[in-house]
Amino acid sequence: MLDATEFGDAVAMLYEAAAVPEVWPGAITRLADIAGCTGGLLFAHSGQGTNWVASKEFAPVFDRFMQQGWMNRNARMAGLLAHGGTGFVTDHDLFTDAELEQTPLYTDFLRPEGYGWGTATHVRSSSGDDIVFTLERKFEMGPVSRREIALLDGVRPHLARAAVLASKLQMQRAQASLASFEQAGSPAALIGAGKGVLAANASFEKLEGQIAIRAWDKIAIDDERADMLLQKALSELARDQLGDTRSIPVPRRDDRPAFVIHVLPIRRQAQDIFSRAQAMLVVTTSERSLQIEASLLCELYDLTKAEAAIAAGLLEGLTGEELALSRGVNRETVRSQIKQVLAKTGCRSQADFIRRLAPLASTK
Repeated sequence: MLDATEFGDAVAMLYEAAAVPEVWPGAITRLADIAGCTGGLLFAHSGQGTNWVASKEFAPVFDRFMQQGWMNRNARMAGLLAHGGTGFVTDHDLFTDAELEQTPLYTDFLRPEGYGWGTATHVRSSSGDDIVFTLERKFEMGPVSRREIALLDGVRPHLARAAVLASKLQMQRAQASLASFEQAGSPAALIGAGKGVLAANASFEKLEGQIAIRAWDKIAIDDERADMLLQKALSELARDQLGDTRSIPVPRRDDRPAFVIHVLPIRRQAQDIFSRAQAMLVVTTSERSLQIEASLLCELYDLTKAEAAIAAGLLEGLTGEELALSRGVNRETVRSQIKQVLAKTGCRSQADFIRRLAPLASTK
């Protein structure tokens, strides 16, 4: 029987994971232990794709699951969604023994991997994502028992709240980023993996006419050539490629001035499955340049505070030696930080970095 201390620790880890994504693997392992399972995973599935995080032991298995295309023929998930229950369900809640023997997910994947028994629950987030939590057990250990399901059902309300809270926190952070650009006088929008606009600030919405939001919130530029470049840049990001097309000129139209759209890739933390944004679009004009604070650089490119300071110094034209002197560190430390900045921003050299980000830095 689960004692009060074990229950409290498991619940505390769930709420911690909602704010600190790196905690999810440990929280999943804790719940797997409670249910006598080997490991498990949490994934958020939407029309834009699937983000997932797993316990350390089960992560390689689920990686193979995704690579082999089982998500698109996941009979267990289809059964879970059709079941419509509010608690944890087992394989026997979804299939008879005869059906299990004829279901490819079990016969061709789970059992060959040494698994085949598990339990799962489903939460629908406010953003429309299907959030699924599943725990997996080795086949020789037999099905998950009703007693273990009862224990998990006691934790489930906290799991659901933690997952929804994590999703809301991500949107709040996104809105804060857009507000920062709005205060700097620059239009900005967040773009999801499917090229849809997730959110935009008021200045961006005023660009209607030159920028269009089409069916399914897909973004497009009225100018054909500029739109081709934008779609190319977003497609490259969807394939985890960082192409050269990152600043796109948009010609003036009627009485509207010309401007430049900068495509800034957003690199989410490794365990952060609730981040739906792929890129931020920021608009600048020849009349006004953008000031990017160090905190925003950290958020956009996952830079540390020290790396953001180095990035700002490079944009000011400081050399490595000058940066080392101004920060009171040795040149090797600065050299290492510059390498990290280039890697995280997808730039090949300092010159490439300055060329790509200079349009976003304020002039003094």
